[in-house]
Amino acid sequence: MKINLNDYTCGVPFNSLEIQNNVYFVCCPSWLPTSISSNEYSIDKVWNSEPLIDIRKSVLDGSFKHCDKKMCPWLSKLVETGELEARSPIFKKNNPPSEFYENIKNNDPYSKAEAPENIIMNFDRTCNYKCPSCRVDLIVESSEGIKRVEKTIKEIDETYSHNIKTIYITGSGDPFVSVGFRNYLRNFNSKKYPKLYRIHLHTNASMWTKEMWDSMPNIHKYVRTCEISIDAGTKDTYENKTRLGGNWETLIENLKFISTIPNLRKKLSFVVQDSNYKEMFEFTSTMNEIFNGRCIIYFGKITNWGTYTDGQFTLKKIWDETHPEFNCFITELNKVNAVKGVYHNMNEFIINKKTSSIL
Repeated sequence: MKINLNDYTCGVPFNSLEIQNNVYFVCCPSWLPTSISSNEYSIDKVWNSEPLIDIRKSVLDGSFKHCDKKMCPWLSKLVETGELEARSPIFKKNNPPSEFYENIKNNDPYSKAEAPENIIMNFDRTCNYKCPSCRVDLIVESSEGIKRVEKTIKEIDETYSHNIKTIYITGSGDPFVSVGFRNYLRNFNSKKYPKLYRIHLHTNASMWTKEMWDSMPNIHKYVRTCEISIDAGTKDTYENKTRLGGNWETLIENLKFISTIPNLRKKLSFVVQDSNYKEMFEFTSTMNEIFNGRCIIYFGKITNWGTYTDGQFTLKKIWDETHPEFNCFITELNKVNAVKGVYHNMNEFIINKKTSSIL
């Protein structure tokens, strides 16, 4: 089966903006690594900047030249199997969602681009864990850093709040540990966001207790989705390999509380590497037991964010065909691929899948 990517496009560059400390992205940097410098474009100017327009053009012309077709789970699935995930933001040009009809009809990268609908707040890296895949040391914002976080939130409100439908906090740290984000959530003013539909929380869940949750009543009706990053299926791996500083019992207790929150879609994520890949199936079993099967589980290849040397990262890349444990990894991956609710960005390694090629 041959896939012509020119028949497809992606809605993300037309509705999402990720704001970090010094750069902007329009998608997960691991999936679409092209960055836009905040030294060149201020928050109010970046949305229709030349670099962002070029990214939009690349998904309209079918090249997807800025996207990593192996790291993006949606592109990976499409390229390797010819299938689209139900949750995928990629769609066929001849059958676009109604809100993108004019974009596709006119092949116009400017259409529907007045302001982003989805804001990803990744400008505070404060976290209580020192995960080797993410950082070398603990990162906690200073008082000046907290002021910078608050200033950035104010700039977002002044520029984009009228159009925001989704707020994502945060892929860079933890929303409950960050003083700036925690205060923002505790004092959340929905009147600033007349179109707001959803707040998405991305967290390690170490501080997501009932007491913490009850201190943020204004966000409850908006928190419809969450992602909990765990990367382990056992206490030993969690506490000693992937979540340095973590406590497995605390995690499980908090997950059980989170499972009681109504109308909340839970995504549990697991960064696959040499130190945890044998626990993928155990992880799915544990999470499905806690959430009674009502969760989504995502397995993603580890990315080197500068915490590993090239030699160290070579050992972490368990999916590399030259890795001595590669065949064992293939077995473990295919076990979880058959589990309901699981998706990943390793579709090229699935046995007995439909195959496709790019025209």
